[in-house]
Amino acid sequence: STNYPDKLYSRLMVNIPTSLFKEEGYDHRQALFGMPPYRGSLATNLWYADSDLCAPNFDATQSYPNQGNKGFWTHPFILMVDAGNCTFVKKVRNAQQAGAAGVVIADNMCFCSDIACIATLNDPVCYTSVPTMRDDGSGADVSIPSFLMFKLDADVIKADVKADQPVQLKMEWALPTPDGDRVEYDLWMDPADDISNDFLLNFKDVAAKLGKSAHFTPRMYVYDGTRFHCMGSDGQNRCFNSCTNNGRYCATEGGNGISGADVVKESLRRICVWNQYGEADGIGLKWWAYVNEFTKRCNNADYFMNEACVKDVYKHAKIDVASIDRCMEDSGGL
Repeated sequence: STNYPDKLYSRLMVNIPTSLFKEEGYDHRQALFGMPPYRGSLATNLWYADSDLCAPNFDATQSYPNQGNKGFWTHPFILMVDAGNCTFVKKVRNAQQAGAAGVVIADNMCFCSDIACIATLNDPVCYTSVPTMRDDGSGADVSIPSFLMFKLDADVIKADVKADQPVQLKMEWALPTPDGDRVEYDLWMDPADDISNDFLLNFKDVAAKLGKSAHFTPRMYVYDGTRFHCMGSDGQNRCFNSCTNNGRYCATEGGNGISGADVVKESLRRICVWNQYGEADGIGLKWWAYVNEFTKRCNNADYFMNEACVKDVYKHAKIDVASIDRCMEDSGGL
């Protein structure tokens, strides 16, 4: 069976040239908007737009490979565009209007702990946590898929394209095989993300009505800090308050002073609530109750990590405190 890194059910490959082929594919992040063709793939030529694509009217002649500056791209194509100056949604929307079948955003920043990548920058600004391709709230009209590709990998591919060499990418997606007649669905979320939380509040009753005809699994955006050099060889946390467990588990910082470490802790708590009250039936009514109570009572910087507020949520959602504390401790603690 195909191996999809990080269990995100997507993969990014370079088919041509063979010198850039990686059997395991390239590390990336999938957009939280657009409509990927699940159980399908998109393999076609890559074009690089020498523009930030922040405006709908851009000069297509300023692109690579340069084929006589004809001002158009041969369809179908995947368009690579640099990150920066506007939201991911705006870039992908403009690429869609230009006829792209898919988009790869070439990141222009490095992780603060990635010394090799930092050496390529003139600007000292860097990531302390893994970026996500979030919807800016206007992405409902975007239908094509898109990935974010990390800087060092993107730089190598851009160099080939800008040297007028043909590059063919493959974007691939899969779905877990469902059991019987029920629908299985996963939802990736960030406890500090307002858009995710608004959806969870509105979806609670729908999840209950789906009942046994569906099997739900919540997924949390927590990443492996060792892969991004947040855990030093001396065991020290190099990404500071973005991570827990000496840099082992990390998350993107929330707004209003909510740290990545806070997000990791709440993510672990939600996983434990799910394991206790939702994993067996795939419905998890008490999990939904917990998430909704937390969002209403504790979802701000003052109360996000306030133990009294969390205990109040446990009480209203009828959650057994001891079993959740035990699960968090058994998972490695914080």
